[in-house]
Amino acid sequence: MNSTASNIKTILIQMVIWSGIFYFLVHPFTMVLYWFEFNNTLFSFSLFWDVLEPQFLKSFTFNMRGMSLMLTVLGAFLGLLSGLFFTTLRRKNRLIGTQQRLLIRDIKELIHDGENERVEFKSSIRYDYYRKITNRELELVIAKTIVGFMNAKGGKLVLGVDDDGNILGLENDFKTLKHKNRDGYEREIFRIISTQLGHEACFSNHISFYVVNEKDICVIDIETSKEPVYVKDGTSTTFYVRTGNATYPLTVKETVDYLKTQKT
Repeated sequence: MNSTASNIKTILIQMVIWSGIFYFLVHPFTMVLYWFEFNNTLFSFSLFWDVLEPQFLKSFTFNMRGMSLMLTVLGAFLGLLSGLFFTTLRRKNRLIGTQQRLLIRDIKELIHDGENERVEFKSSIRYDYYRKITNRELELVIAKTIVGFMNAKGGKLVLGVDDDGNILGLENDFKTLKHKNRDGYEREIFRIISTQLGHEACFSNHISFYVVNEKDICVIDIETSKEPVYVKDGTSTTFYVRTGNATYPLTVKETVDYLKTQKT
C-alpha cells in the first residue's frame, strides 16, 4: 500500500471512529443532560442511570435525526482532524527515521575511513581499558584533542571507538558516571570542556549520540575557534593543534608563529 492510500485509509478510519463515538455515546449522554436541564432537576448519579436508558433509546428515534446528524457530522470533522494529525505525525516520524538511517550510514563510513586530520577516535573519556579502572587522567586527553581541533580546522571526536575503528560502545564509561546514561555523559563532556578549556569553549562543541552495531557511540562536532584556546592543567596552560591525524603541544614560540600564519 502506497503512502497516499495509507493516509486516506487512516483518515477514513478516524472519521468512522469519531462519528461512531458522537452518534452512539455523545448523543445519548447529551440527551440525558438536556433532560436534567429542561426538567429543572438537580443532577445525581442515581437519577442519571435511571434517565439514561429511556433517553438513550429516544436518541435513536426518527424525531432526533437532526441532532443525530449534527453530532455525527461533528464527529466526522473531528475524525478528519485526528486523521490529518496522525498522517502528519507518521510522515514526520518516517522522515526522521530516514534521516537517522542516513546519519548512521555516514557515521559508519566515517569510522570505516579511519582517523585523519578531521577525525579522531577515543575509546572512552574515563574508563581505562588497559587497567580496567576509572582513570580521570583520560579527561585531559579528551580536552587536548578538542583543543587541537578548535585551534586547527575543526573536526569530529568519536567516543566509544578504538584506534583501529572497533566499536566499543559507551557502557563502561556510563558505569563511571553518577548519571549512567546519555544525559549524564553529555554533562560530563561539557564539564571537562568547561573546566579544562573555559566555559565559552562549550559553545563550539556539539554532542550527538548514535547506535552502531547495537552499541552507543558519541560524536563531538568541534568548530574552529576564532581565538586561540588553551588547555588548563593545574597552574599551566598549553596550546595544542591538530596536525595530520595527531594532536601536538606547541611551545610559546611555536604557538606565536602558528597564530601568525593563521592570520595571514
